[in-house]
Amino acid sequence: MKNFFRDHQMLGFTIVGIAGAVIAAWILNPETGPLGWFKLLDAATQSEITSGVLICGLVAIGLMVSYIVAIAARGGAAQPAGTGASDALALMFAPQRTVAEQSPNDAIEALEEMVGLAAVKREVNSLIARLQIERKRREQGLPVASTSMHMVFTGPPGVGKTEVARALGAIFRSLKALRSGHLIEVDRSSLVAGWIGQTAPKTLEMCRKALDGILFIDEAYTLAGTPGAEGDFGKEAIDALLKFMEDNRDRIVVIVAGYPNEMRRFIDTNPGLAGRFTKTIEFPKYSPQDLCEILRRMARKQRFVLPDGFEAKVVTWVNERIRSDSWANAREMRTLFERAREAQALRVARQPDADLSRIELDDLVQAMSRS
Repeated sequence: MKNFFRDHQMLGFTIVGIAGAVIAAWILNPETGPLGWFKLLDAATQSEITSGVLICGLVAIGLMVSYIVAIAARGGAAQPAGTGASDALALMFAPQRTVAEQSPNDAIEALEEMVGLAAVKREVNSLIARLQIERKRREQGLPVASTSMHMVFTGPPGVGKTEVARALGAIFRSLKALRSGHLIEVDRSSLVAGWIGQTAPKTLEMCRKALDGILFIDEAYTLAGTPGAEGDFGKEAIDALLKFMEDNRDRIVVIVAGYPNEMRRFIDTNPGLAGRFTKTIEFPKYSPQDLCEILRRMARKQRFVLPDGFEAKVVTWVNERIRSDSWANAREMRTLFERAREAQALRVARQPDADLSRIELDDLVQAMSRS
């Protein structure tokens, strides 16, 4: 209960206020309350006491309003353009979002530590350099041109698009380009409803969650639907998204992601998309050597040790499958590692004195044979 009121301070404040009003009404009731003596006082004294109570009430209301404004400013929950009273109330009573402070260098180092993606890192570093210069110009009172930070990420699945988007959020926050820099990840099912008039509100709800951060739309090309198809409300979602981006251009970054050809066709379906998504970052497939390093880091993170020479087995296995259309890059390594752990568990069950933190080559071979 204590954590609930800590995370919903505005709601707790309202409950306390209502309880206080009820108790005060009972206390001041001249018929049933403990202050029945109030009616025995002369008119002048009653007037003075009433004036004092009114003044205290006005002060309490002023403090409450100040508190609401402070919460809105600190949490980034100010009402976005184009919302109604119900939306403002929803934002007011939403849990506060707290994001740990991080220096620009720390955020950039986290990005640089990601495996591979050299071309992606160059593109991102170029963007960071531009934002740093703009920040310095702004601090010196020099004019700063308004530029779009919305982006298109193209590439196959499992190549780090979501991770890079999350790192960008931290970088944008550290450079004061976004207030919180949090990431909201969605797909078509999160934005499009099945009935007329429901898609725009559903899309706007996700946009508001991403306010002051990044909205990451995976497989965004599915919003375009099939040309000529009836009953597809993806266009309604796109229109609502573009309107929200325009109304809150300094408070949200939208990143759309998907396969290269599909994303090019998606951007071409609407002039508004082409005008706002002017930067495209291409994510290549991971090399077999990169995937070995990813597997090693997965194991290290969970305090497992991989066998010496595992790379040769993994590289051969990857080369046999990497050309498949269903190949999922780093996700394949996650699946391989999970299956290797299952094989290790079966082996250790038969050998109670075996090292619990070591995965043997046979464990990996068994995992590969199941994929």
